[in-house]
Amino acid sequence: MTMDSETAGVIEAYEELYVSPTCFVQTAENRFGPDVLDDLKAFVYETSHANDVDFDEDEDDEDDDDGDEEEDWVDAGLVFLEPHEWELALNNSGLETDPNHAQHGFPRIATTRHNLTALSQQYNLYFAAYQDKIYVYQPRRAAPQILPSPSLILHPRPSKLGQERGGVLDRRFPHQVNHLIVGNLGDSEIVLLAYDDGDVIAYYTKAIVRCIKGHSDKARSPAASPIRHTAHPKPFFHENVGRSAWGLAIHELSRLIAVGSNLHEVTVFAFALTHTNAGFKMPEVDDSPLLECGQTAFQLQRHFQSRTRTWRIILPLGRTGHNVPNLDFIDDELGEAEKVAATDVVGNVWLLDIWKIGASSIQWADPVMRDQHMIHAYKGWGVLVIPYRNFKPAKTIRESLGLPGGEVIAVTKSEESRVWLDTTCSLYYIKGYTSNPDAIFRHRRARIDYSRTHAASPQCHEDDLSDAWDSGSDTDEYDPACTAKPADTVGKLSCSLTADQEEDRWLSISPFSGKRLDLVIDDMSDETQLSRCIIPSFGETQPNVSEAQWALFNPANNRAERTRQLEFSKAKLPSHLAKNYCLLRTSTTDVELQPFDRDAPCIECKYLLTNNTRPATNMPWDLHPVYSERISMLLHVPALNLVVAGSPTGRVALITLTKTAKRLHLTRVRYGFRVDCVLPRKADEDKKLRPECTLIGVAMSPAPSRAGKGLELRPKAGPVMYRLILHYKDHTILMYDVARCADQEELLVF
Repeated sequence: MTMDSETAGVIEAYEELYVSPTCFVQTAENRFGPDVLDDLKAFVYETSHANDVDFDEDEDDEDDDDGDEEEDWVDAGLVFLEPHEWELALNNSGLETDPNHAQHGFPRIATTRHNLTALSQQYNLYFAAYQDKIYVYQPRRAAPQILPSPSLILHPRPSKLGQERGGVLDRRFPHQVNHLIVGNLGDSEIVLLAYDDGDVIAYYTKAIVRCIKGHSDKARSPAASPIRHTAHPKPFFHENVGRSAWGLAIHELSRLIAVGSNLHEVTVFAFALTHTNAGFKMPEVDDSPLLECGQTAFQLQRHFQSRTRTWRIILPLGRTGHNVPNLDFIDDELGEAEKVAATDVVGNVWLLDIWKIGASSIQWADPVMRDQHMIHAYKGWGVLVIPYRNFKPAKTIRESLGLPGGEVIAVTKSEESRVWLDTTCSLYYIKGYTSNPDAIFRHRRARIDYSRTHAASPQCHEDDLSDAWDSGSDTDEYDPACTAKPADTVGKLSCSLTADQEEDRWLSISPFSGKRLDLVIDDMSDETQLSRCIIPSFGETQPNVSEAQWALFNPANNRAERTRQLEFSKAKLPSHLAKNYCLLRTSTTDVELQPFDRDAPCIECKYLLTNNTRPATNMPWDLHPVYSERISMLLHVPALNLVVAGSPTGRVALITLTKTAKRLHLTRVRYGFRVDCVLPRKADEDKKLRPECTLIGVAMSPAPSRAGKGLELRPKAGPVMYRLILHYKDHTILMYDVARCADQEELLVF
């Protein structure tokens, strides 16, 4: 909703925006001066794609060889290579990858990565990853100086293993950031970085603030005595996951860090705790298999959950798993981390149990058919686990899904029986969504005509298109389709398995029959123990080996062959999971809301963020749809009931999460979403505010209040204004202010 006469009555709640422009803009010329424009244009419009190889998520292990014939193909003047050819093209390209930013007058940005920017939620700090460096800014509220000169530049060095393993995208400059996020780890906020060489690095934002304040005080009073805190902050966490790191997640309460990598697995780092709420009730009869560590599986699980040592937890995907670009934690009833939901690039979502010894991975296959002959057909780019408490009430289908009920298309998919509600026609109602409204109108009419002549199933007839209320209450007692029942366990890591499942989870473990190890894991120590590595699905543990040995202990292919997996349709999930949570998934251009409750309908909106730039030989190679169409930047803002979804195509969608008690197409629509806005709007693009290059980062946080002091945000009481920053490869910065009305009905974008 734009700032016009219709919103004049609510503008008074946000005085600082009364005279603000619709879109704040800062250009590269404003940031670095006019002398850099020629070099910057040459960098953005490089004609070869070998400078930064794009098979970050899509490349198999370098020793894979399936015997298929390789095939090059040409489209619009660009050559696309098969996966194994990218490394060869890189090594033979002869292109310069120069980490020296000063030589160009502007920092170079790694190409075809994930989200490379983030805003602190506690301090007025903006982080931008430029190759191997992280620039820390204190952003301002108005153009043209949104980002001033950096207050600090972090330059963490690669680990020894990172130097040995190298990178996937750039073998000559492997230590470049792939992904960056900010979140709370316990009581402290951290900035977490994933690198192409497999390094994972974290800083405390409070340490960064101390350093900036110390240097600022010293600059104001050079004669003052040196301040100890002005020392350059050092990372408190620096590990390596063995291969290119991508997906990142932080769990505040459980103090966990999860990392997805190109080893087709998720690594969870569980820090040792002085005390924990974890509880584990040993069964009266321990019939679990004996493990090589000298303990039974139940004994190892009790020690594992006690958190008396730091654990590196390896969660391999199934045999059909692939590289992991995004992931999120799933909580138990008490809010502690219980599982990890990870998406791989071929479109599967994996539910991985963190703590249960012998638990199988659960595969949630993508029901949409994919074209296996096109290398840009990869579908899995983003996943969020969203609790239903973060959905805002909606009174009508139009308010809930963004379009009239008569234009919602009900379909079933051959792989599953649940109903899917297609809301793609809602794009027609988004103000300023596209520069080609005629195409959207024709597409909308075609989809409506198709739905009226092709009934997917008897359950999906359009005979209930009214906005009538369901007779049931939104707080009705939930009766899940699965047969799982709460088990008699205590503590935060409670189990919801039936007796059959308890027996089944030992199938992936081979009972140990050899000589017991002399060193049995001591789970009776009162002191913090040394760190250790564990693969729960196999019941294997290893001492924390040296970096040189870790590569030998970490054979992804061997582990994948041993992993037992279950299909989602056959898995028995905990009842609280289906009752309280759902998945929001993103692919190349689509967004899908998929409840864990198998009887609930799924909501999908297709073609949301597409690249409508016509392929041409004079366009930046990485802006081509093959490379840029991937909705991989996801931000969840619970305070606004909002998900921000960004794509390298250069656009961002603001998605409101909604709940209702309506019936549509003979199914109950409890939870859904509507797309409120796509930025930049048509008016912004008509003004050429969106540059013709890729979007490299999306960040959002509360805007600083006037009562704030120093670097602390201190948002004022009442409705909070949020700032949304879009960062492009040519260093153009666009900023929008986003807020809700006092009655929480409308989303305001100023």
